[in-house]
Amino acid sequence: MSKGKRPEMAYSEKKKLWCKKVKDPSTGKWICVYGHTQAETRSKARAREAELAVGADLRENPPLWVYAKQWYELHAGEYSEKRRHDYRNAINNHICPVIGEIQIRDVAYSDVKRVMAPISASSKSLQQKVVTAMRKIFAAAEKDRLIDKSPCTDLKPGGQDAPEKEALTRSQQQALQEAVRGLPIYPFVMLCLYTGLRREEALGLQWRHVHLDDPAPYIDVRAACNWEGHNKATLTPLLKSDAAYRSIPLPPQLVQILRELREAQNGPYVISRGEGELLTASSFRKRWAAVTLREARQITYTVHGQKKTRELQLGDEVPFHPGVRVSLDFHTTPHLLRHTYVSELILSGVAVKRVQYLAGHSSPVQTLKIYTHLMENRPEDLYSEVLKAFSE
Repeated sequence: MSKGKRPEMAYSEKKKLWCKKVKDPSTGKWICVYGHTQAETRSKARAREAELAVGADLRENPPLWVYAKQWYELHAGEYSEKRRHDYRNAINNHICPVIGEIQIRDVAYSDVKRVMAPISASSKSLQQKVVTAMRKIFAAAEKDRLIDKSPCTDLKPGGQDAPEKEALTRSQQQALQEAVRGLPIYPFVMLCLYTGLRREEALGLQWRHVHLDDPAPYIDVRAACNWEGHNKATLTPLLKSDAAYRSIPLPPQLVQILRELREAQNGPYVISRGEGELLTASSFRKRWAAVTLREARQITYTVHGQKKTRELQLGDEVPFHPGVRVSLDFHTTPHLLRHTYVSELILSGVAVKRVQYLAGHSSPVQTLKIYTHLMENRPEDLYSEVLKAFSE
């Protein structure tokens, strides 16, 4: 019988059912559909063909949320936990709530602009994270040949740059060291202040990467502490960027502290808890509280069921902490310690390329963008230039 004369369906003696074959447009394979009568089989076949057509369309043109989820699952392992958190936040809280139901081929430039509208007054940092996430998702869709061109090509973040941070002065650095000397947070403060490590790099530093007996003592930055689920601590070899893998010389004031710390510990980590374990997020917050506890600030507390507000000044005893007095008239964060380290390098005249390396920045452009205002722009640096310009 010629192909054109093949019967529409066949009866299966074994199953006692009629069988009609339908083709899956995605795979090209034939699928059997069974029914008790020819009419029932024909009806089921039409329904199955419709299902297959919808399924094929979803695979070739899925809703954005489906593809974004797939993209994240495929690429999450390439990024640090901080970067993964940024992408999850961008996808779940900013992109998908606005355009998640639109099929990916149908997303237009006006749609991605709608994503940015609700965060137009937010920081430039947040907007940049959302734009970056969308660019990566649509770039992957281009490579998968789901779309011809990304709708994000001309999309740029708005918002204001964060205000320039003021590094700690030498007197503030000294006051901070004195305030926490002998406390569990002290080694962390000194490590970040004199090496510029990021918080997660400092907490993930292992003794095997600390070379105190070398003629020029140094540390190797090769891993980081990762807080999964906001608390569970794990060690990851995945750093913020390739540039974050670096070796940093240790100044003498830090070498002696690390020697004493190494003698008192037997665990693998420089900053640790219990039996040498990594610090969890909550453990670190408790340690860092020793710093904020000593800062001049406004506090609210309850006495005999009544709330009281008080401005703590230098020298005041901290309520409910006998023997603890306010000794810092400035606010400090772990990142400010790193910022202070880099600022000190620049103010000391270290070449930009070397500052970039020691800070673990991806390029000197990043270093210049953050620290240009420090580079020979102090009055004492510019004085002779101004006099020369206005000389008679």
